[in-house]
Amino acid sequence: MRSLPISPLLPKIQQSLFCYHNLVLQAEPGAGKSTAVPLALLNAPWLMGQKIIMLEPRRLAVKSIAHYLAKQLGEKVGNRIGYQIRNEKISSSETILEIVTEGILIRRLQQDPELSGVALIIFDEFHERSLHADLSLTFCLDIQSALRDDLKLLVMSATIDTQAVSAFMELNNKPAPIICSQGKSFPVSVHYLSKPLKSFRPVDWLPILKNTLLEALQTTKGDLLAFLPGQGEIKRTQRLLEEILPKNFVILPLYGSLKPEQQQTAIELDKQGRRKIILATNIAETSLTIEGITVVVDSGFSRKALYDVSSGLTTLTSQKISQASAKQRQGRAGRLEPGYCYRLWTQSQHQQLLKYDLEEIKHTDLTGLCLELALWGVNFIEAMRWLTPPPNAHYLAGKKLLSLLGLLNNSGRLTPLGQSTTILGASPRLAKMLLFSHKLPQTKLITKDLTSLACDVAAVLSERDVLQCRGDTDIIKRLLALQAYRLDKNQAQCSYPIQASAMKQALKNSQHWQNKLQVKPVQAGLLFLQNNVGRLVALAYPDRVAQKRKINSNKDQVGYLMTNGRGANLCGYDAMQNNTWLAIANVDGLRQGGYIQLAAAISLKDIETLFVEEITTLAQYQFKQDKKEIFGSKQTKLKSLVLSESTLIKPHKKAFQSCLLEAVKNDLSLLSWPKNHQNWLHRVRWLHSFNNDFTNLSESWLKNNLDMWLSPFIHDITSIKMLQKLNMKDILLSQIPYEKQQQLKQQAPVFYTTPSQQNIPIDYQGTIPKVSVILQEMFGELNSPKLAWGKVQLTFELLSPARRPIQVTADIANFWHNSYFEVRKEMKGRYPKHRWPENPLEEKAGKSFKNRT
Repeated sequence: MRSLPISPLLPKIQQSLFCYHNLVLQAEPGAGKSTAVPLALLNAPWLMGQKIIMLEPRRLAVKSIAHYLAKQLGEKVGNRIGYQIRNEKISSSETILEIVTEGILIRRLQQDPELSGVALIIFDEFHERSLHADLSLTFCLDIQSALRDDLKLLVMSATIDTQAVSAFMELNNKPAPIICSQGKSFPVSVHYLSKPLKSFRPVDWLPILKNTLLEALQTTKGDLLAFLPGQGEIKRTQRLLEEILPKNFVILPLYGSLKPEQQQTAIELDKQGRRKIILATNIAETSLTIEGITVVVDSGFSRKALYDVSSGLTTLTSQKISQASAKQRQGRAGRLEPGYCYRLWTQSQHQQLLKYDLEEIKHTDLTGLCLELALWGVNFIEAMRWLTPPPNAHYLAGKKLLSLLGLLNNSGRLTPLGQSTTILGASPRLAKMLLFSHKLPQTKLITKDLTSLACDVAAVLSERDVLQCRGDTDIIKRLLALQAYRLDKNQAQCSYPIQASAMKQALKNSQHWQNKLQVKPVQAGLLFLQNNVGRLVALAYPDRVAQKRKINSNKDQVGYLMTNGRGANLCGYDAMQNNTWLAIANVDGLRQGGYIQLAAAISLKDIETLFVEEITTLAQYQFKQDKKEIFGSKQTKLKSLVLSESTLIKPHKKAFQSCLLEAVKNDLSLLSWPKNHQNWLHRVRWLHSFNNDFTNLSESWLKNNLDMWLSPFIHDITSIKMLQKLNMKDILLSQIPYEKQQQLKQQAPVFYTTPSQQNIPIDYQGTIPKVSVILQEMFGELNSPKLAWGKVQLTFELLSPARRPIQVTADIANFWHNSYFEVRKEMKGRYPKHRWPENPLEEKAGKSFKNRT
């Protein structure tokens, strides 16, 4: 092998692994860590005939590295160098180094926790911090401390917090040693935008990317690698470039679901000598050796799946990359000679990027992790060591879903069904469907057909969409395409918009599960599919059985309500909208009603059969505000869904009264409050404001204590009209002890008696009680009565003969001596027929008219 920047460090790496069990290797891009290090360890004396397993985050990297290393040894893959990815394994008894994806290692650890015959595990490209990589390392450290003190672990990465990883991998209170290597890198000239992008929407930044690509092609030489977030942006950019670039350029996509031969074409030099433009996802950031690249154009985005714990849904979003990812991408341009990197963000924005990518364990669905931990015998995340601990809310949500699927029991341990799921290598949801399919009500003659169909359904749901048909969510259409492709792929591609690479992988997955479950492929007819696909999907997604909403105000979409209480929408032109009931397999995680992506129709009868133990029937009462009435119905429900409803003729007393009390709590005006009752209540509340020991009948107290004061009086009430016949004063009076009733009479009397012996009601609505009285009725009065244990003087609102306010006072004596004379002067001319004496204190109280002479 040619000399690489890491070559001088290989003896030190070998010696460190001889002396220590754990090692952290930080090697910059181009150093050769993924190729030189594993080859250098093939003859290590401490292997003693055992294997090395090296983890890679992607299937493409696994195969690419395996073939490259085998070529360096002059051998075929399967001799000393082997590999295993999902549904594909090439190795032999000679194999020393086996390169695998991270999920493969998890399965091996669960099946053989001692990792018999394995001396070293290499975690390559660990900076990507995938969920499987984190869990694998946690399991390996657990094995190392309990079962295999001779097991060696090597973590390799280009950009990572090495100190944190070293401390995490400590053994015997000593951090793991760290070795750092420079990379093979030429200077890379970095170009930034002069001003920020208008938005993160592709429609806004793709034209700028296109212009940047054209500028780079005109001013540089060598092949160009452009990083985009996903397939959609790659295909749009490819179309734009193919329309304007001459034929001496070749534009190649590179992403995970491409056929292996298409991926290989993108990686290798063009055989016709044309200048290559590779449009890639972040699959091209690490591991892969892409020949001829001297120019990188970086959109600055990557596609990530973000899990919303509150809804249990995941949405795929484009996010800004970290500084570490930007460095990895930039490094691709400096492997061969000085290169160029064009970034679609400003230099100041670069400083604002996160230093490292957010670890997957922080933002993903942890249901699978919960299942793995349960199989490992762990019920609490605190029982394990974590480089980044899983968020507790995500972990609890995962356990809740496993319980809903019947995979965990009440004590958090795996049920027999849960134990069985681990042999399939499928997600917990799909594993439940595969194993439970034969238990669906069905004739014995086609039980195996149903299990075989379940394998096809799981295959269609486990990979990328096998069809390119946006706005068509029908799973049955995909199953028909898969069956057709199985029989004749060429004819199938003429009949359906098939994505070949995804379809091939789906067929491999289906065959894998059919072999595990010992069933053969079935060529199911349309009726068989219509009768069973919805039932199978509902087994895997019981929380996403959905009911069409009765009212849909938006013509562009049709709304559904799922059993988990969340809304979901179909595009208005999707044929699936004709179904009242759906079993939804895939829906994006938007909080305000995400769009359904894959679903199957299901009948109400099947729902009632599948979920018979979870369906409840209860009397439901609802207060209709517009009609001021309570209506009762009998509802049969599956969680949030109302399966059937009928009107209740004879009210169920307890349920009716509960609804009645809730309605009153929201609106006390539903009760009858005559004026005299309101006045009495004002007196009680006013007096309580001066003495907390006096009975509290405030509005908030009444609403919060309905069970105490109102419930005993509504046993025979069957309507709002009957409710309004209740005497509120008498009912509330029962809440006030006799001695306090007497206090109420004394300290907050109903009337004030004027000198002319007229009883005037006192108004207690405000903070100060007052009486409104015609001025002449008060002649001779010098005292203002005191209320509330002498704390408040009664206020007089003195009225004109026309009963309009002319003076407000709580000091009546002062009024007669002062203000009265100004009032007399004004009022005497306005009301000459009424009494306005010069000496009001000597005048007899009474009517305002003068006596006739």
